[in-house]
Amino acid sequence: MVEESGEVHSPEELIRRYLKRVYGFCRTMLRDERDVEDACQEVFLTVVRQKDRLEAIRRPLPWLMKVSRLTCLWIRRKRRPGVPLEDVEIDDPEPGPSLEQDVNLGRIREATERIPERYRAVLAMHYQQGMSQEEIAESMEISPGALRVLLHRAVGRLRGEVRKPCAR
Repeated sequence: MVEESGEVHSPEELIRRYLKRVYGFCRTMLRDERDVEDACQEVFLTVVRQKDRLEAIRRPLPWLMKVSRLTCLWIRRKRRPGVPLEDVEIDDPEPGPSLEQDVNLGRIREATERIPERYRAVLAMHYQQGMSQEEIAESMEISPGALRVLLHRAVGRLRGEVRKPCAR
């Protein structure tokens, strides 16, 4: 794999460098810890399988996020056929330090579960993974303008879901 520096990366280097990011993204997209582990393993098996083509990939992070997103979709469909993607819950991250923060994070998590996968993916890439809009657009295979619209809609949809009364 070639980055801006022109240096070629081995699959082992990519795994070492991006394992935590891929894991975090997959954890946001999938509920079951076993599914998260399966997704990560499948993503990096793809890296190993594609080792002869890695030199053609200029920026590894967008490519890995694309592979991760598609892998998570495949695993959800395989594990839960017939369940709409919007109805699949995601796993909760570690609880926050204060009760007020925990309640707010809980509401955000619940709201995130109710938005479509495509919105969850762009929000996770942007806010959790810290990817640039250019990298996310590349990963999602859309134009930068389409990404800005998608990100704007995702934030608006999440905001609307957070404002809904709790179902508790």
